[in-house]
Amino acid sequence: MMRRLGLWAFVVAGLALVAWGVATVVAPSASCRGVEMHPGDTCSYYARDDTSTERLQTYDQRIAAAREQGPTVIVVGALAAAFGVFVALRPAAGAAREVPAEAQSSSDIGP
Repeated sequence: MMRRLGLWAFVVAGLALVAWGVATVVAPSASCRGVEMHPGDTCSYYARDDTSTERLQTYDQRIAAAREQGPTVIVVGALAAAFGVFVALRPAAGAAREVPAEAQSSSDIGP
């Protein structure tokens, strides 16, 4: 039972990724270190040692990057949801498998 519940939670997570991807494509937002960007704003790249670099990225570039990532998130979410549904609905290994009576044999040890 808990296995099935976990699988359905996996399906819901995949569907949430699909919804997030669609929202990103439809209405992307851009931020620069937690501050929302607006048209005309720029954001400088930071190096790993927290020093500013000469490279700048504009608001439009950030929006374009967000829109490009949306379809990837949608596909990954859809594949995850489909996989979860497939695993949740398939019969467990060995379950509901009947063995014909003639295939059963008795032994000298027991029935």
